[in-house]
Amino acid sequence: MDAAALARLREHFRRPSQPMGEAWFMGEERRMYRELMGDLDRIPAREILIPLNEIPAGYSAFGPMEEWHDWYHHLLAALLPRCHERSVMQSIIESLVTGFVAIYPNGVHSAPYKTFREDVLQTLGRCLMEPGLWRGDEVRVGEFLHRDDANPARVWTWWDASGDFSASMFFCLKYLPAEQVLGWLRSVLAITDPHWRAQFIVWSVGAHDTLTGQTRWPGEWEQGARPAISWGWSHCLREELATRDESGAPVMNSLLPDAAREDALRLMWQHFREEVFLEWLESISRIAYLHTELAEIPSLFEKHYVR
Repeated sequence: MDAAALARLREHFRRPSQPMGEAWFMGEERRMYRELMGDLDRIPAREILIPLNEIPAGYSAFGPMEEWHDWYHHLLAALLPRCHERSVMQSIIESLVTGFVAIYPNGVHSAPYKTFREDVLQTLGRCLMEPGLWRGDEVRVGEFLHRDDANPARVWTWWDASGDFSASMFFCLKYLPAEQVLGWLRSVLAITDPHWRAQFIVWSVGAHDTLTGQTRWPGEWEQGARPAISWGWSHCLREELATRDESGAPVMNSLLPDAAREDALRLMWQHFREEVFLEWLESISRIAYLHTELAEIPSLFEKHYVR
């Protein structure tokens, strides 16, 4: 994460003078999150996620609101260093991405300041590359992606895309300048860690309909899909966000720009020759639980992407 970019975000997005309210107006009294007026670093992830998730929920249900807009930007700048903290199965990075897409569904057309988009890409867009998550070129298992197998069935659920991975992939595809998409995706494909490769295969299978334009927004994704590619509150990201956007940006007909989708597909078809795919499978098969939990998914990947 770029330190100068983070510093600019924090400089521009100071704490609003009034507390943020919930995305619910039907009761006699609207809940106000007064705890946000204090030290955010002292609020545990499970508690900070509640108001953070209110923002995309509010945009989805009621449309843009200055209060949520201002608080989101402040929370973004404040919480980026904590992006991998989580509560149960949801990490902060997921909610930060969902909130950003809810506020900027048609791209960053009217930026709050000149280098805003670049600063967000160099911070939120780089969260998965934080040094503490990696041991050299290997994933530190348990630090991000699927964290553990502490459940009665003793499974990691590697057959689904982890929320932090899926959110980050879609975020970069959506907001990177068109000329940077191919270079970024090549860097994703260059990582040799088998856990990372397994996640890419799973995500690519689940995202196939979105990459080909058959589904347009996360709100259209099938619940209970295998593999799942949803992340925290991504179900709030619907077409209505784009049509209600007040920034003046041209309305996008889907989550991803057409050029980004097409470039990603073309590069994947070029990259995954049979020998490359077999090398990926061999590396994944060295880790028993990855091989077992992915089951039929690599065969589906081969059908879609291997040429």
